[in-house]
Order: sequence, then structure tokens, then C-alpha cells
Amino acid sequence: MPLLDDEIRQPEILPELDLALIDALQVNPRAPWTTIAAVLDIDAATAARRWRRLHDERLAWWVVRPSAARLTPYLDATLVLLRCTPGSAAEAAQRAAAPEWAHTVDLLAGTADLGVVVLGSGLAEVGERVDDLVTRCGGTVSEVVERRVVAAVHAEDAGWRLGVCSASQRQALLPRRDQPAPPPPRSALVDDLLAALGDDARLSAQELATRLGGSEPTVRRGLDRALRSGAIQLGCDLATAAAGLGRGVLLEVEADDPDRAGRALAAAGPVHRCVQTVGAGNLTLGVRLASLAHLPRTEADLAALAPGWQVRSRLTVLRPVKRQGQLLDSRGRRALDG
Repeated sequence: MPLLDDEIRQPEILPELDLALIDALQVNPRAPWTTIAAVLDIDAATAARRWRRLHDERLAWWVVRPSAARLTPYLDATLVLLRCTPGSAAEAAQRAAAPEWAHTVDLLAGTADLGVVVLGSGLAEVGERVDDLVTRCGGTVSEVVERRVVAAVHAEDAGWRLGVCSASQRQALLPRRDQPAPPPPRSALVDDLLAALGDDARLSAQELATRLGGSEPTVRRGLDRALRSGAIQLGCDLATAAAGLGRGVLLEVEADDPDRAGRALAAAGPVHRCVQTVGAGNLTLGVRLASLAHLPRTEADLAALAPGWQVRSRLTVLRPVKRQGQLLDSRGRRALDG
């Protein structure tokens, strides 16, 4: 059945104020509305109202996840690149996105048609899940092109920011931290907090205590430790086309020192994902662009941050299907539940 116009047209680019609001929430998802309003020079009711509209229209949403950078000693990941039979890539992507352990799914153009980040406890479990993935996709997958095992995470999508707010605005949004980061709370509490926060990163300590069945002061302290230690990662994601960044590319790169280069590249504005991988290259980057014509200039800028830079492969992202565990619709918005 042909797609309706509403299904294939891209969202209009958001007003600058909405982009600034999203960026402020990316800097600090739990900043009080009064603080956000003061930084953006609007009133708190306007800030809250504009966020509700963005969320209701599924143009922006919360990301509440355990931090991949913190959990890599216990959680392994592999980027699987798949070639699909002609005309079946979209169906394969939907099948691949179904299991919870399929963290990210992208429709691609190039040497592979589908990219899937598979998570598991140990490389053996990841391998079993990759096999399961191919089985789930059935006849829609003709070949496993490559498996790139993730060695370290330098930047994940939940930490990417639009960069609209100035340095002084970002500083005003961040909570004051006079003490070093504490150790994370017990893992059971982290799991409970993740489940309670669900899709709303701004739930109050009182609301969390009601959901968890604990006292408000205890829950408040536990949440503070989880956030400050990095055990829980909060973010604010958006339909990137609505920010004028509707083009994406996956780059496999070799650098002389992938750890140092990865940390430098992770701070670059176009880079929303940066992981060390075991493969022909030693880094895999995801970059967001307003136009694919900007790719050569972007690569030149990134190369200056990574001595020994050599691009081993390029894959164009035709459409993100699942990002950070969240299903997306054909316009890049958060998919409707169910």
C-alpha cells in the first residue's frame, strides 16, 4: 500500500525558541522551569506549555537509560550490518527493532542496508542474539555483512546536544556541584529508578517515592547519587529533521590513538555517536548534517581532531527506525505506543 503524504513528509523546522528549549533540557533535563525560563528570557508557564506541545506532537521526548559508558564492563554491544533482499529492508528493520536488546536500528544506503546495535551480557550472549536477529528477520536478510564489536563508548545519542544555548546559558542551567561524584547506588535501586522514571525524566522526588514505595528523602538521595555518578543517563531527544539536521552518515574511521581521538571527536557538534570498535577501523561515528553536501567539510574538521584519520567506510542513514531503545516513525518522531 502506498504511503500517505502525511507519512512521508518531514516535520517543519522548529522555531528558534523551541530549539533553545530542547537544548536547555538536553543540558539539564531536571532543571526547574523557573531556571529554564530565566535562561531563555521567557516565563515558566510558557516554557512548560511549549514543552508539553513538543512532547504531545512527538517531536521531542525523554531518554531515561543506564549509561552505556558506565556499564560497558558488564554490558557488551555489537554493531551488526546486514544486507537485505531487494525491497525488504523496511520489513527487516521492523522485525529487527522488536526485541528490547536491539538498541538502535537504522536503514542504510551503501554496502549494507540495515545497521543494528545488539546488546547483551557478555560477547557470547551478544553472538546468540545476533543469530536470533537473523532468524527473526527470516528471508528479508540475505547476508550478515559485518559485526563490529564495541570496545568503548565515547558518545551516545542521549548525550548529544543541539548547541543552541550559549556557554553562559549552559552554565546557568547546570546544578552546582561542590563535591566529587559519589559511587553509584546499589544496582537494584538504579533499576527501580529507571523503571519509575519511565518516559518522564522530570518526575519529582515525591512522585518517585510514591511509585517506589519509599520515603521521599531516601529516594531523593538515591536519585542524586544515580545521576551524579553517571549510573543513570537522562537526555532529551528529538526528530532531527525538525532541527534542520535530517541527514545522517555512519563513518568507520581508523585513528592512531582511538581512545584519545574518540574523546576529542565525541565533543564535536555533528557527532551524536562515537564508539571504539574492533574492525577494519577502530572508531565508528554517527554524524548529523543539514545536507550531505556538508560531509567533506565535516570530515575535514573531524580529521583535525584525530591524528592518523582514515575513513574506511561510509554509510548513509536513510531513516532511523529505533534510537536508544525508542521506536521512531517514518518522520523521525517518537512512535505512538502500541
